[in-house]
Amino acid sequence: MAKFKALSRGTQLVLVAGPLLFLSLFFTWQNESVNYGRAGRATMPLDGFDAWGLLLALLVLATVTIVVLDEFTNVEMSEDVPWATITFALGLAVAAIAVLKNLTDAGSTWESYGFVALACVVALGTYLDWAALRRSQRGPVLTRKRRGLRSTA
Repeated sequence: MAKFKALSRGTQLVLVAGPLLFLSLFFTWQNESVNYGRAGRATMPLDGFDAWGLLLALLVLATVTIVVLDEFTNVEMSEDVPWATITFALGLAVAAIAVLKNLTDAGSTWESYGFVALACVVALGTYLDWAALRRSQRGPVLTRKRRGLRSTA
């Protein structure tokens, strides 16, 4: 637990929201209505695994895997590869695919909007790590003193 608390806020968000988002694909994302004619109508709950859901699952797994490899293992990851930028792009793709999936699903449930919020938390976590790395690479920001308006009288 102490090692988890020592991680950056963005990494913590990805490591919590990512697996939750993956598990959410097993829950109901949409309700499909089926008409049986004179016998009536039935509503079938459908989980999140369709074409968009599979892509979403793969993107979440890739994002969480890169974060885990970077933070918890001794694997030497290439210094030439911008891993923070790659995870940020994956996080944005996770959020975009989740929104697209929810918009194209007929009969989206209210729970699916919460699952989209989890995808946005993954994207936020990757952004926080990416922004922190960019700030540390730039070094200290030089600030100039503002003088304001002076009267000429």
